[in-house]
Amino acid sequence: MQLDRVVLLAAHTARSQAYLQALIANDLYPGQVILFGGDRPAEFEGDSRLVGWQGVDFPDLGESVMRSCARAGIPVTSCSTDDVNAEEIAHCILKFAPRIVIYSGIGGQIVSEQMLGLGPRFLHMHSGWLSRYRGSTTLYYALLEGELPGVTALFLDRTIDTGPVVTRRHYPRPPADIDLDRIYDPAIRADLLVRVMREYARSGVLPAVEHQNPEEGVAYYVIHPVLKHLAILSLSKSAMRGP
Repeated sequence: MQLDRVVLLAAHTARSQAYLQALIANDLYPGQVILFGGDRPAEFEGDSRLVGWQGVDFPDLGESVMRSCARAGIPVTSCSTDDVNAEEIAHCILKFAPRIVIYSGIGGQIVSEQMLGLGPRFLHMHSGWLSRYRGSTTLYYALLEGELPGVTALFLDRTIDTGPVVTRRHYPRPPADIDLDRIYDPAIRADLLVRVMREYARSGVLPAVEHQNPEEGVAYYVIHPVLKHLAILSLSKSAMRGP
């Protein structure tokens, strides 16, 4: 089923691979993929070797974004720029006139107010339970707190992770031997994206939104390697303790 007036704005990342593979597996096809960063190979190559975990499907990192699109017959427009806010990308968005842009960009880039003002709403899957966990690498901070990882679907606004929330979902703690950045994190984001787009395909609208209070929650920054290591170790300790 083609998603009416939905465009995927994607960089060459594991997250983009996971998004496309999950959408295609569920018969949900963006009308267009705008792929920026040129025609270079995907950032991550190689089979994930794992099918999934407790109902969450893992991406096959051996299948690039371009290959997924070719397999599913999804048209692709490639942009040479690495900058999500470049005029080249803005022109593509205006050309296709989408209602929704699924955003899967390069980590650390912030979509500008000018880009957000083009007309469509930018839908983002944030790997954190908003408004409690804003910012970067929040998956690891949740693990350090002993909490279940969460993903929040939201519309982007001019400040980081403060836009209207579409829906949220908690996910099982990952297995101890999984690559959190390349496999688990993209997979849980893709799972929630599929749930949101399935509802959009059914009803023609997204679920009701919840407006956040920007004063609530904590903004986190890229996690220190020591804290990241401790978060990963917590998974091994949980596995040893058992259910």
